[in-house]
Amino acid sequence: MAMVSGAKRRRGLEEEQEEDRISRLPDGILGDIVTLLPTNDSARTQVLSSRWRHIWRFAPLNIDLDINPDYPLGANNVTESVISRILSAHQGPCRRFSIPEHYLYYRGLPVTSLDGWLESPALDRLQELEFHYGRPHSSNLAPPASVHRFSSTLRAVSFGGCGFTDGYNASGLHFPVLKQLSLADVRFSESSLRALLSACPVLQSLLLKGSIGLSRVQIASPTLRSIGVRSNHGRVILRQVIIEDAPCLERLLCFDYLGVTISVISAPKLLVLGPLSDQSPRLEFGTTVIQGGSGFFSLKMVVHSVKVLSLFERLSLDVVIEFMKCFPYLESLYIQTKMAGEKNVW
Repeated sequence: MAMVSGAKRRRGLEEEQEEDRISRLPDGILGDIVTLLPTNDSARTQVLSSRWRHIWRFAPLNIDLDINPDYPLGANNVTESVISRILSAHQGPCRRFSIPEHYLYYRGLPVTSLDGWLESPALDRLQELEFHYGRPHSSNLAPPASVHRFSSTLRAVSFGGCGFTDGYNASGLHFPVLKQLSLADVRFSESSLRALLSACPVLQSLLLKGSIGLSRVQIASPTLRSIGVRSNHGRVILRQVIIEDAPCLERLLCFDYLGVTISVISAPKLLVLGPLSDQSPRLEFGTTVIQGGSGFFSLKMVVHSVKVLSLFERLSLDVVIEFMKCFPYLESLYIQTKMAGEKNVW
């Protein structure tokens, strides 16, 4: 009897191991799993079994049309009609809607297609919106008018290839819960940029990328915790970023900011800075000046708050030591270099 009982237990264990435990999870958890999949894969879960058939239709939806610009003719088979069918068939909320830079351009779609998609009821509670018109000289085009209807729900926005000129009513925008804002190749006037930042009273992260149509940007925000600056080679118009007053700023990230001078007037809580190199443009902290190219460092005042520093590109031991003199309270130092410096090769 003991032998029979042991065999039954083994069979029961084997059957339990072969059982589909994932499908036994509650609908809410399965919906979260489907939400994390790419758009095409999440829709295909409907064919797994009758148990999964309704999950995708009611799960929070992320439409992210990521595309490889090097292979535009087969990298993504999500066409305009497919997007429209998804928006009409899906009955659950949509969290994220992303149209990358090259999608409209390589598909030959008019920018009005984006406005039409954003009017869909499936996007009523949209939390993340990313789009880039991606067409030559498209920065003269205003953002879709339908953006206004998401003012109470958007938490992350990336505007790309559009224009906030004086002719566009930027003062009419209001994003009371927006925390992340990215501006890529967006044409601004000084007044429209101020109006946009004022429309985001709880903004925590700001990224300025590429050309934004202004030679100087002045930032004063009581809530910003992270600011990033990234320029594109050959398309640099932005020449100076002035952080006038940022009492909560903790991270200043300078990604490939060729030709841009960054001046920090007041950021008492700044902890993370970089990446910097001896080839970087001018960086000013009050009377502390780091001048790229010439390797000039003015040490009239050191920066006490910075605890994490990132350095890259051509570096020698002398250069690293000069940086450390400017930031004597460092706790972490990250170095990435592709070639050795002229002196004190590592």
